[in-house]
Amino acid sequence: MSTYPLLSLAIWLPIFTGLVVLATGADRNAPLARMLALFGAIASFLITIPLWTGFDIANGGMQFVELRTWIPRFNINYHLGVDGISMLFVVLNAFITIIVVAAGWEVIQQKVAQYNAAFLIMSGLMNGIFTSLDGMLFYVFFEASLIPLYLIIGVWGGANRVYAAFKFFLYTLFGSLLFLLALMYLFVQSGGSFSILEWHKLPISLGSQTWLFLAFLIAFAVKVPMWPVHTWLPDAHVEAPTGGSIVLAAIALKLGAYGFLRFSCQFCRTRRMNCRDWSSLCR
Repeated sequence: MSTYPLLSLAIWLPIFTGLVVLATGADRNAPLARMLALFGAIASFLITIPLWTGFDIANGGMQFVELRTWIPRFNINYHLGVDGISMLFVVLNAFITIIVVAAGWEVIQQKVAQYNAAFLIMSGLMNGIFTSLDGMLFYVFFEASLIPLYLIIGVWGGANRVYAAFKFFLYTLFGSLLFLLALMYLFVQSGGSFSILEWHKLPISLGSQTWLFLAFLIAFAVKVPMWPVHTWLPDAHVEAPTGGSIVLAAIALKLGAYGFLRFSCQFCRTRRMNCRDWSSLCR
């Protein structure tokens, strides 16, 4: 367990700052909104530096762990932690947020507070994705992060921004439904636990592993994106404002690959498979 809730600060500081920026209101307060957004982005990045400097590279487990009860009736916990992969994503995400705020300093002249608030809130939500060790908490952050990006494309994008934003929403919604079904199956199989680390230890049969992998494949393939569920990306990149394209390229498109590493690859290692097992997949 960590002495200080660094991961919680990395999540909630940018979200709280985003809400403060949003409260500045109309564009007559645009200079104040920009300064608050930049201050919040820099402060959020500084919070992540101890994750880098204090990370024990000799320890292969989760570090800076935080565990609190969230919804005890369903055994859902506020469970956070980072390993060598997710820690780097948190630091990168916080750094990119500074660049995004700076990139829109002069370019964005309308709805300035809302624009900067959307990026700050999205930054915190994506940090939540990279640090969640509870399946339902992961899902909440995973889905909530779509809302700011949808608004960024749909409000500040190009001429076809509404089409691009709606297409992005539909593709990700379909993948999210399959992801939720897979989480519910693992919840039942584990005897009522949403702990991702416990799920990795489940003795899942080869047939169940195959269906789980397919569900995760579709959900995360949309995020990568992989063929044939990739067609939302050209529209989103073209229509998104500069800051939106930066976040898409640097962070958002990594969420799918991260999901593969955290879920799909781990569950396929729960049982050692021989050649006969692999050949049965092709029948």
